[in-house]
Amino acid sequence: MAFVNKLNNSPGGHRGYIASRPVRGQDWPQHVQNLVVRDYAQRNNLHYLLSATEYAMDACYMNMETVLGELDRIQGVICFSLFMLPVRAERRAALYERIFEAGADLHGALENMAIRGPEDAARLEDIFLVDRHAATSLPVN
Repeated sequence: MAFVNKLNNSPGGHRGYIASRPVRGQDWPQHVQNLVVRDYAQRNNLHYLLSATEYAMDACYMNMETVLGELDRIQGVICFSLFMLPVRAERRAALYERIFEAGADLHGALENMAIRGPEDAARLEDIFLVDRHAATSLPVN
């Protein structure tokens, strides 16, 4: 079965994107991340392309940039977790814009969530706001 990019009719699929650093404070072995991404792709009938692994340095998104450079040849990106995206909202907004302009989509395997347009991105931004607020709130005893 052949998959085709919506904008340029080229063969594609969804590139996995995994981490070498903790995600929300938890270390996940890379093989486990790949299993989660591959399972998500299978459950959602997406053609899985081998994952790019981000470098371990904080705030480093070099391999995400490489994946975004492939958007003319792939249909989208499946992140192990959407919490791997940049912390700064303006950087995430630029990332969403690049993906949507290419006619691609973004998925979070751990969250079981697809970001296919601005409405989905706004919903994800609400989740980031709630998460940030919860992280800075006083613990309840």
